[in-house]
Amino acid sequence: MRQVRLAVIGTGHLGKIHARLAKGISAFKVVGVVDPAKQARDAFCKEYKLKGYDDVSEISSKIDAAVIATPTLYHKEVAAPLLEQGKHVLIEKPITLTTEEADELIDLAEHHRSVLQVGHVERFNPAFREATKKIVSPRFIQAARTSGYSFRSIDVGVTLDLMIHDIDLVLSLVRSPVVDVKATGLTVFGPHEDIVETRLTFANGCVANLTASRASFNPSRHMEVFSDAGFVGVDFTSRMVKSIVADDIVKSGVSEVHELSAEGKTHVRDHLFSTVLPCQETEVAASNAIEAELLEFADCIQRGLTPTVTGKAAREALSVALQVSEAVQRHRWDGGKFDLVGPTMRSEIKKPETKRATKPKKAA
Repeated sequence: MRQVRLAVIGTGHLGKIHARLAKGISAFKVVGVVDPAKQARDAFCKEYKLKGYDDVSEISSKIDAAVIATPTLYHKEVAAPLLEQGKHVLIEKPITLTTEEADELIDLAEHHRSVLQVGHVERFNPAFREATKKIVSPRFIQAARTSGYSFRSIDVGVTLDLMIHDIDLVLSLVRSPVVDVKATGLTVFGPHEDIVETRLTFANGCVANLTASRASFNPSRHMEVFSDAGFVGVDFTSRMVKSIVADDIVKSGVSEVHELSAEGKTHVRDHLFSTVLPCQETEVAASNAIEAELLEFADCIQRGLTPTVTGKAAREALSVALQVSEAVQRHRWDGGKFDLVGPTMRSEIKKPETKRATKPKKAA
């Protein structure tokens, strides 16, 4: 098959990773990178022997597809003209700042038959993929995603930065509408929320408690799922998957341990996590999730496949994340208000006056 001519737009932390990995994928021919910061762009281009561009419009006619790794504020402005030209687009998460913008990109992609894939990269985490094989009809989910302050993605709060990963994963597992959202949060560095805890209730009765922090002394990425099939725990960092499948004593529906015989009680006490609730631990082999994501992007373009994370799936995650942000605003102890990015606040955002590669030039 013919190579996909690719541009990487934005050479920040993730843009650099995408460009470096895409160069090593035979399905791609990386035409160049776009970034307005000349010094950083030139240094990167020199290291990886790529051509640099100041603006998207300078490269759009030379490519078939693009990876958009710009600040979220510019996702829609960069992606829309490319989709209108029939280009395929992989956008880093979140897809956009508002669901209205997401809907516009989804419509453009469908109209022009372009691939619109969104970078919810944890879907490609090998531990999560292994865990999904063991999960049936989730009933209760809890997850935590915490880190120190990295000074990345500070144009949005921790809900759209970190928690949206777990929101997307939970939605992919539960497959039922969210009917209630409760949340609390704190600003540490400002102006956006840096610590959030939320409780999502789904139409099918499943409940998910999610925690996200980018001001934590204890970095962690883990999820626990209680389902009809048992328990599954995932450590996304160590790639460890723990699972428990109950034995016949538990499956029989014994609700009170005092109903068991003396022999049964002894068996439960002595063999709780060996035979009654046997716990299995599996360390999943390492793989590069971003590389897997890029490989799928190329495959979808060349073979006409549907990506794992479609624009619609990303839009669902964004919608729930915005509901969480709004719930945080409603729950206050001091009567204050976070400067969160929500559907009603989009018009209040002021763009920087300096020229950005993320903003396409207008035709003369």
